[in-house]
Amino acid sequence: MQTVPDNTLLTRLSNDDNAAFGVLYEHYFPGIAAYIVNNCGKTEDAEDIFQEALIVLRHKIRQPDFLLTATIKTYLFSIARNLWLKRLRDNKLLPVADVSIYHWETTSFSTTLHPEKSKDEKVQSWISRITRHCQRILHAIFFYREPMEVLMKKMGWKNKHTAANQQYKCIQQVKKLKQQEEGR
Repeated sequence: MQTVPDNTLLTRLSNDDNAAFGVLYEHYFPGIAAYIVNNCGKTEDAEDIFQEALIVLRHKIRQPDFLLTATIKTYLFSIARNLWLKRLRDNKLLPVADVSIYHWETTSFSTTLHPEKSKDEKVQSWISRITRHCQRILHAIFFYREPMEVLMKKMGWKNKHTAANQQYKCIQQVKKLKQQEEGR
């Protein structure tokens, strides 16, 4: 693998040097692809996102006020990451806001009036503690009311049986947390 200094690579990229784009692909595509595949994507998605990221990078470096304050690797990865997260949000596979950021404010109420969490608070708490994969699935099914067929396509599942198994496993994670909490 050939190593090219970032400033040389930037100059070559701004001049549309195809070999420079090849260097980017050789050095940085595997890491970006791994990130996307590990976050509900496929290799084809990674290829699309990488191409889009290269287009954004090419556009940015041609702007007269462009100043690279990080390595090309970091800059390209952040572009690809943002593009991927946007695609997940647009496809409703990523919640608009992570449920773990909600802090239910109960201190303003008397504990004698509200000694227990509400049902919604309990469910939100359990969902925030299951795997991210299952959070996405349960949000898509129960919060966004996605039809199972649509979710199957987005997740790359082969058939309804696989989809039903995934849903079952995720619900079991929530049930296990519920039982642990109630068994105290």
